[in-house]
Amino acid sequence: MLAPQDSTVLDGIPVTSVARTLLDLSAVVNEPDLATAIDRAERSRIFDLTAVVEVLDRANGRRGARALRRAIAAYEPSTQKSVLERRFKALLETAPDIQTPSFNAAVEGEQATHEVDAFWPDRQLAVQLDGFEFHRTRRDRERDATSDADLELAGRRVMRLTWDDVAVHAERTLRRLRLAGA
Repeated sequence: MLAPQDSTVLDGIPVTSVARTLLDLSAVVNEPDLATAIDRAERSRIFDLTAVVEVLDRANGRRGARALRRAIAAYEPSTQKSVLERRFKALLETAPDIQTPSFNAAVEGEQATHEVDAFWPDRQLAVQLDGFEFHRTRRDRERDATSDADLELAGRRVMRLTWDDVAVHAERTLRRLRLAGA
């Protein structure tokens, strides 16, 4: 039985809400496909995180709910940075051959000091974790590019990692870190 807020009528046709459709979809597709569906909804400006959280609150153990919770963790504005940082730290703990970096380190660029999420000083390698809340707008991306350029002019290498890099493509990310000498 659908809750009233989980359905509507569009051009005379009863349809489920975007949030409910994502819940239903999460039960039958793999996580990368679910992430693609969420991304498309967001690009179409029909993604509503609050509505998805409310649907999940009503899910009562419904199949796919756990997968949808994992997928929207990348969009949670209040916890994004800490969740992504915890996932990244946990990922590094699975790779004892990778040195432990300094976290939330102040690193000198050519013109300014920048806080980076992880830094390997002996390798001059900085990792920036691009969570959704702080890296979603054009202005955010411009600020990131300016910071990266300043760090690179000072001889630092910058690797940017997204939620998917850390949570979905973990092995590929570990290979990248190893190739970078982390």
